[in-house]
Amino acid sequence: VGGVGMGVLRMVRPWNRWMAVWGYDITGERPVMDDAAARAIVHELLGDRGIEVVIESASVWSVNESSASRYSDGRVFCAGDAVHRHSPANGLGSNTSAQDSYNLAWKLAAVIKGVAGPGLLDTYDAERVPVGQQVVERASRSASDFGQLFNALGLGDGKASARLEDGLDALQVPDAAGAARRRALARAVELKHDEFSAHGVEMNQRYTSSAVIPADDGPEVWARDSELYHQASTRPGAKLPHVWLTDLEGRRISTLDLVGKGAFTLMTGLSGVVWDGAAQSCGEVLGLKPRVARIGVTALDVYGTWSRVTQHMDEAGALLVRPDGQVAWRHDSAVTDVQEASTLLVQALGTILHRPSASPS
Repeated sequence: VGGVGMGVLRMVRPWNRWMAVWGYDITGERPVMDDAAARAIVHELLGDRGIEVVIESASVWSVNESSASRYSDGRVFCAGDAVHRHSPANGLGSNTSAQDSYNLAWKLAAVIKGVAGPGLLDTYDAERVPVGQQVVERASRSASDFGQLFNALGLGDGKASARLEDGLDALQVPDAAGAARRRALARAVELKHDEFSAHGVEMNQRYTSSAVIPADDGPEVWARDSELYHQASTRPGAKLPHVWLTDLEGRRISTLDLVGKGAFTLMTGLSGVVWDGAAQSCGEVLGLKPRVARIGVTALDVYGTWSRVTQHMDEAGALLVRPDGQVAWRHDSAVTDVQEASTLLVQALGTILHRPSASPS
């Protein structure tokens, strides 16, 4: 980076395929990246010019910091790098692009098949634009935080590679200046938790749109830093929490194995027998029948974790999970009448699908 022998080696496939990332000074000339130049960079990173290196491809690219204010216009829908570009810091690029696709695909399918109104497609922007903006901001902050690390190592101007050794030596000096350098390095390393351990940025998405029916339980209270720590929740708009269950033959499966695959899933407990009839009513009225997963019948909560995650819900309540794994609707109290369950579920699913006039007979 700027003359200092620092960069990144990422393993693509054990142990013989790697990706090397190296920086250059954007105020100077754009480097020519042929095989010889790329091989020299890899050898510099390895510190051993005797290792044979075969270059598959080499390119020069610039770090961006941009996110679109909308992802769609009429019949045109964009996703991935077309709408959010950022530093590789935090490793959010592919994850975010996949989430865009999961969010959009089921909505397009529902509208094309005629089971949802076109207004459902408007929720793509409402749900994904805020996520893209957060991801770009987080990745950019993580990239800029390297400046403090370089400064602590005495590499602030990034010019002479020999200064890396000088900076490391200075960290070992047993005086006040050395102690100050060590404190600065500790603070700089601590900042990197926001890059390498930011599970909240990766998993704490909370969608707010007309494809989600909010729960009447007030604003969410975050127990810890919402960017660093994942907070599992069954609140509508959140990702269905992963919980280990077992199937009827004792094999361990996740709650995530019970949902998705192009279908809505209604999750309830052993006492939620009426929801089977409610799902049938949805099929008759809306042309879309959710699959029903009754914990205790479909799968077993042998570890008790699902009971803890859903402790605010009655066993005969229900969670409606979208095809992308996000909770769309939650009914906490018990329902024991099929007609009541059918009315509740058809109204909820009809609202989510932008078919509010639908009602069970």
